[in-house]
Amino acid sequence: MDRSDRKTARLGTQDGAVVIIVVLSLFAIIGMLMLTVDVGNLLYVQRGVVNAADSAALAAALSCGMQEGVATANTQASQYVTLNQDSAALAPSFPQYSPSCTAPSGTVTVRVVSTQNLFFAPLFGFDKAPVSAQATATWGGAGAAENIAPLMVSANRLTDCQIPPQSNVVQEQQCTFWWDNSPKNAAGLANAEWGTLDLNNWNVAGNAQCNNSTPPEFSTWMFQGFSGALPINDPGPTYVCRGQGNFGNALDKDLIQARDQGLLLYFPANDASQQVDKNGNLCPPSTSTSTWTTCSPDKYDIIGFTRMKILQLYKGNEPGASVCIDRIPGATTSPTARCMITDWVGWQTNGFDPGTGANFGLVPIALTA
Repeated sequence: MDRSDRKTARLGTQDGAVVIIVVLSLFAIIGMLMLTVDVGNLLYVQRGVVNAADSAALAAALSCGMQEGVATANTQASQYVTLNQDSAALAPSFPQYSPSCTAPSGTVTVRVVSTQNLFFAPLFGFDKAPVSAQATATWGGAGAAENIAPLMVSANRLTDCQIPPQSNVVQEQQCTFWWDNSPKNAAGLANAEWGTLDLNNWNVAGNAQCNNSTPPEFSTWMFQGFSGALPINDPGPTYVCRGQGNFGNALDKDLIQARDQGLLLYFPANDASQQVDKNGNLCPPSTSTSTWTTCSPDKYDIIGFTRMKILQLYKGNEPGASVCIDRIPGATTSPTARCMITDWVGWQTNGFDPGTGANFGLVPIALTA
């Protein structure tokens, strides 16, 4: 081989090495571009999808809390997904509600997905990439600031409805309730006792000293919500100081206003067989229709909350009160008694805990996951 042949071979060998270096460099550059552009874009979209999932879950929870129905809740969730990430959508079979959107409290889970086109990854055989996020929100009893009526209803007494309901599941129904401070008949409570509650003295000891007053905040509790904790012990009892010995025109007016506004209120339910006097001794209602009760209840034993909408409220001597008199044994015409007719839609025994929920005017909601 002469000198010119050796030179040509050397040059050919160097050219091949340059090609390899260029190809490898191109792969490295494309890889960096893929990491910078494709992965960067996916991370950017991921942030939007997470925001979309959080917003959608909160919107659906608020809609359920306002009792707007599952169709409206689904629509709200879908709209908030689009507002936060226009390339995303709800995953099939979502939102998922537990136990249901019509329940007074529950959870909603949403999953949001977005399929993104890739710019440089197709060179490596990847055309698209999925981006997803999931969020869960709660409404109702998991929080506080609910609309609470400071008026107890008696479990299986002074009503024509079964409280608590069988299996703790309420079939929406109409109920009548009766309050009468005459213990001389089967429909009586106790002398100077009207079933009002002092929510500021909730979950007290059996021998706690109650002043038996109904604070003026009861109007705030009904229309703006009670912001404190209202736990129910399991097992019980959960003692709550009773209110003053006067139903009162102010409470009448508030109940009628709640009726006119169509508010859904939570009424604490009392197990009258376990209520106690000021010393913590059992003080159940008299079982005789001819004798006065032998004790005066000082604290009720609250076992749950009935969620109801007031339909009518009558004084015991008004014509409309005949509904209660006809349906509740022992109820008799009395100007100081009260008859209330309600639409009963919910029952819960888990109480209320402020948690991290925010009050949106009707019901608290919170993002939990």
